[in-house]
Amino acid sequence: MRGFLFFPILLLGLAGAGCSPRLVPLYYDYRLPDTTGPSLQPVARALAAAGWEVSQPDSLHLETMPRSLQHWGLYRVVVRLEAVPVDGRFVRVFIHPYRHYITGRRSKIPYLPAGLRATLLPRLHAALEAEGLEPAGTAFQRDHVRPSW
Repeated sequence: MRGFLFFPILLLGLAGAGCSPRLVPLYYDYRLPDTTGPSLQPVARALAAAGWEVSQPDSLHLETMPRSLQHWGLYRVVVRLEAVPVDGRFVRVFIHPYRHYITGRRSKIPYLPAGLRATLLPRLHAALEAEGLEPAGTAFQRDHVRPSW
């Protein structure tokens, strides 16, 4: 009897895992060109070229004004970007997505959904690459060293 119940529960668990959203981190690292120091000026130029308005240019971090990227009837998705230098060789771009409901309530989106990822990332990556920054991925992807055995 236990085997009879175990198999359907296992199948439901696998089906549920296959339908769950792919969790994409809310930040990406970019390698600064060797010619520049740990400056955020290339990032500010790239964000402006991609249509973002920089609200707080600073040598330690950079923020953009919130921008509405998607409208879904009951809510709209608003995104704000933030860039900070990491280790003098990289810049980490944080993505802060929120849902603004018609009731006025706001909730943070804990991951980057596929539609938002397709809307936001290609243009952002292209603008940063045009300024000479190379995508380095997430911290795990950037620092992951493959064994040489």
